[in-house]
Amino acid sequence: MSDNSDPAPFHDGDWLSYGNGPANANRVASGAPEAGDYDILTSGGWPYTPPVVQDGVVYFAADRRVVAVTPGGDEQWERRLDSEISGAPAIDRGRNRLYVPTRVVRTSDAPDPVPASVTVLSLADGEVIGTIRVGNRRTYGVTVAEGDMYARSATACVRLAPDGTERWRQSLDPLIYDEYKLGDFTATQVAPAVSADGVYVPDKNALVKFDPQSGEERWRVSVDTPYAASVIDQDGVIQTGWQETVAVDHSGEVRWRRNLHSRAGATTAANGDIYVSADDLHELDSETGETTWQAHLPSEGTAAPVVTDEDVLVVTGDVRVFHRETGGFLGPDRENWRISSVHAVEYSSPVIAAGRTFVVGPAGLVALKPTKDD
Repeated sequence: MSDNSDPAPFHDGDWLSYGNGPANANRVASGAPEAGDYDILTSGGWPYTPPVVQDGVVYFAADRRVVAVTPGGDEQWERRLDSEISGAPAIDRGRNRLYVPTRVVRTSDAPDPVPASVTVLSLADGEVIGTIRVGNRRTYGVTVAEGDMYARSATACVRLAPDGTERWRQSLDPLIYDEYKLGDFTATQVAPAVSADGVYVPDKNALVKFDPQSGEERWRVSVDTPYAASVIDQDGVIQTGWQETVAVDHSGEVRWRRNLHSRAGATTAANGDIYVSADDLHELDSETGETTWQAHLPSEGTAAPVVTDEDVLVVTGDVRVFHRETGGFLGPDRENWRISSVHAVEYSSPVIAAGRTFVVGPAGLVALKPTKDD
């Protein structure tokens, strides 16, 4: 009998939420085999939300439509919603539910203020189970941790029990997008970062920690213009911002600040390395924040990279994969591979799951096809 204990060369499991878990770390084990072609699994207008994946089914939400499809393109179900999708969905595995951030688009007869909600769907058939209001204007992102759901809307951070009962709510200010010519339609990946120690979210000009049980604010650290998800790393939490990137420990002490401008969420590797897309892709030392290497990118958006044991994958109009362990600060051999034939928008982070890399673009949801059968 052969020994099949070695890890798969390409992550073939699930991706249940933005960041691949409550910490928003955006990492998987194994690597990212080179892609030579792609399949368009389903259309989606001009989507800004990454998919989620469970048990070989990909759930994709864009515009007012949610689709469940296999990596081979076989549609399982489709659901049209009354509200517009405004953030990346998350799967509640224990209850077989899909949580989709939604908003009411303002019209002449729309309520004031317009509600921000989470629409709850059945994973099995897409039936709408209910809608939970979590604030006003829009819902930026949701996180599922220990069965509860945490949501960051434009006006609040909310913790909800599995039955929808509100455990606590804390008011927050809307993040600044339009002032920096981004448009808040790109604010689709600001899921709370959750651990047993705290719930971390960006406020208008700060990183905030809430007590996960009571919702009480524990501390607030200034960060100039953050509008990406907080990321929990081995020493605390990282918050990127348009004017700076800041690392804070769990007690609220600043570990370091960098004049590193980034609209994208950070990514953390298992060994502590931090990756930030800020014009160039930077690998940062977790203790000092200093750049240990960087690689040029043709454009920058709000999509966080994905890190594997070996590589860092970035969407930047196309898809590029960089070696993590190649020597040289700006070495020309840093790039592992790229696929330029697919248009991957810079506002939706890639997903590695079910033996594929998934990106989104103007054509909709795209599955990259490895050049070799791994």
